Amino acid sequence: MFMRKIFIISLLSIFAFSCKKQPTTWESDWTAPVAYGHLTINDMLSSEYIETNSDNYLSLVYHKAIYSFSIDTLVDLPDTTIIKKSAVGVASLTVNPGFSYLDSYNQLYDLDQIELKKVVVKSGNLEVLIKCPWQGNSIVTFTFPKITLLGQPFVRTYQMAAASLVNPSIAQETIDLSNFEMDLTGTSGNLFNTLSANFEMGSNESVNSFTVTDTDSVEYIISFKSLVPLYAKGYFGQYSFADTIGFSLDFMKNITAGQINIDSLDLNITIKNGFNLVAQAKITKLTGINSNTNSTVDLNFPLLNSSLNINPATGGFYSYTPSQYPISINNVNSNIAPFVENLSDSLLLGYELDINPFGNVSGGSDEIFPGSTMELFLDAEFPLYFGASGVTLVDTFKINYERPNGVMPTTGNFVLKYTNAFPLEAQAKFYMLNESGAKIDSVSSSTFLNAGAYNSTTQLTSNANGSVVYNLSASNILNLELASHVVLNIIFSTDQAQMVKIDANSFFDFSLISNLNIKAEF
Repeated sequence: MFMRKIFIISLLSIFAFSCKKQPTTWESDWTAPVAYGHLTINDMLSSEYIETNSDNYLSLVYHKAIYSFSIDTLVDLPDTTIIKKSAVGVASLTVNPGFSYLDSYNQLYDLDQIELKKVVVKSGNLEVLIKCPWQGNSIVTFTFPKITLLGQPFVRTYQMAAASLVNPSIAQETIDLSNFEMDLTGTSGNLFNTLSANFEMGSNESVNSFTVTDTDSVEYIISFKSLVPLYAKGYFGQYSFADTIGFSLDFMKNITAGQINIDSLDLNITIKNGFNLVAQAKITKLTGINSNTNSTVDLNFPLLNSSLNINPATGGFYSYTPSQYPISINNVNSNIAPFVENLSDSLLLGYELDINPFGNVSGGSDEIFPGSTMELFLDAEFPLYFGASGVTLVDTFKINYERPNGVMPTTGNFVLKYTNAFPLEAQAKFYMLNESGAKIDSVSSSTFLNAGAYNSTTQLTSNANGSVVYNLSASNILNLELASHVVLNIIFSTDQAQMVKIDANSFFDFSLISNLNIKAEF
């Protein structure tokens, strides 16, 4: 019995030793999810550009100011400084307690051709510096009688210590002018761009007298700094602006190729004038650019290159209404259809704008109100009722693939399982991206994804379910390990350019599954 046990143990030891020399190997199928997604129209186009219209299907909309300038563009208040030296008009004067004298002054505000009568300050400062050499205690008061806050004139008083020409007494202050109203009509009331000031100088002694000569000048340095107007009234001059500006239609960036056949589109370019002044405007160019195909289309419409008289805004300081000059563009009066069918992702706009083209016709009553702007406003609605051929949308998803140690895929495929609730058939192609976002591989199939069943009467779409197999080469499988993301490239088309409407419930669901034949060794 003992010998029998020894034989069995020895046999097992030989078998175990033999197994260590030859590793165990087998082949099998291995299925694992790679990526999945749920796409709606809001994933393809930003939700701010999508609305449900009155017919209960979707419209692509664009409501934005594509050009504007504001109050600080039209009226710029440069820094200005009043430098005034005031002295008694005799060679020598005994200054007794209670003595004072008044000096008035007008300072011209250099504003080129702009002639301002009134300004309400949004922000800015007044910097005061006073140097007084009088040998006794004195008092300085300066007033801007036509600069007011809540109806009260601007007044500042400074007590100056006894001093000398070599060592004058100094008063210094910075004052916030926010919300101050500046009347710029001067002391006479019939000027413009004019600051009027009063300077009063006197003794601040209660008992003693002292002597002042005509060389004992009191120096005032009054500086207006960084003034920004909230409101302005006057004549703002004649100015002309002309430029060509480009702006991006970001919501079109996901559409990388293809053609569409649209049913209708309404586009309005509205010129809004928030200033109480006369203007003329001209649209000289509106060009659509498709950066993917490098194709351009110029939009032609009746008022292109026409001079348009823009009325002033109405109302007053606290409540005003901008005037509006709408330019209506549609299928009948323009080439809007080929313009949109170009799938432009950016636009070039050329314009000319003339301020007060006929001169000072308002008699100096031009007005700028708080928040006044001159705008070119683009307002477009594109009902998603169209035929499509090869319209390509792209989106990116994270890959969830990770190969276990000891497992080596040899051959295999991707299986795309989908539910399509869009009334558009499609082909799908995948691009693998590495960590830096570079494309390292692609996988495609000639099989179409079925369109959802479209009911032209109800304009509703029933879901279509299906799957597509993508065969993987050995290099595809190797690159799968290097990839961090996958780009889903979907090419949509309608059946023989059938016109369909996209409703708000349309979606595209998919799951991408790897089905690999693996070889494992242990």
